[in-house]
Amino acid sequence: MKFIKISITLSVLVTLLFSACSDRGNESQNVKAVMEDDRIVILINDEEFSSYLFGEEHKYPFFYPLNGPVSGRSVTAWDQEPYPHHSSLYISLDWVRSENVERGNYWQPRHELDTGQVMSRNPQIIESNGKKVILQDETDWIVPSSGSHQLRDIRTVTIWAPSPSIRLMDFLFEFEILKDLSIGPTGHSFFSARMRPELAVGDPDRGPDWAHLGTGTIIDSYGNRNEEGTREQDADWCAYYGENNGVIEGVAIIQHSYNPYYPAPWFNRDYGFMSPTPFAFDDDPIELQAGTTLTFRYRTVIFSGDPEEIEIDAWREDFVAQ
Repeated sequence: MKFIKISITLSVLVTLLFSACSDRGNESQNVKAVMEDDRIVILINDEEFSSYLFGEEHKYPFFYPLNGPVSGRSVTAWDQEPYPHHSSLYISLDWVRSENVERGNYWQPRHELDTGQVMSRNPQIIESNGKKVILQDETDWIVPSSGSHQLRDIRTVTIWAPSPSIRLMDFLFEFEILKDLSIGPTGHSFFSARMRPELAVGDPDRGPDWAHLGTGTIIDSYGNRNEEGTREQDADWCAYYGENNGVIEGVAIIQHSYNPYYPAPWFNRDYGFMSPTPFAFDDDPIELQAGTTLTFRYRTVIFSGDPEEIEIDAWREDFVAQ
């Protein structure tokens, strides 16, 4: 059995968050946010880059689209076969057990909310000054069928565009464990990106319906490639990229070295899925006591161009240095 108890004060987290907006890059683009009924729209140079969707009809809040800096077309997918419950860029969990819940399923099926739902409570635009956007939300992780409230998190997202070819999103999740929990081994877990089919690697071993998928490549911080080389491996970051409307674009996820369970192994799939998750590969469940707090940080880099030219290692060093 695994057990972890970490407590970090909110003041420290806020200090880290506001220092996360780096001065790297000297061609900063104009960034602002607009609140709408069920989403917060993020605009870069007055064009939609992404939206934070928090409507009550969703299994969990998520960001969609993630428009490529040059193509203007999303590099991620929402409601896309196969596995339409993967919604672009999001955080979620499955197999969350507590005293009166055998399986809190916050992952899927996406229209069956009674098995588990991450409910947005207070989405806000904290800052929108042209240089960066800071969003914050408080969410409750509840199993409606039993009324069990298992988790709560405060999430803060800082978004900026240091150059015409790069958009950055820094995520800070502060979790509060409300009940004694046991999180069973599952590939349905945690911070994740689902790529659009054209950027997937493709998977001919699964049959003709999968073989056509993608021009894409997965690469990790050690140079390993695709599902065969990166799945179940530890790495500081992974990038998923391919041809998007005539240009090379993709997403890199960087995990912070302060994260619990760092470095989390990667649950990567050639059909277009990427996730650093501590919950997938260990045979034993992870046990968490009520009252525990866990803080996770991730940086996503949405880029146009070759990953080597984007210098993901440098963006990672900048991130962990804050």
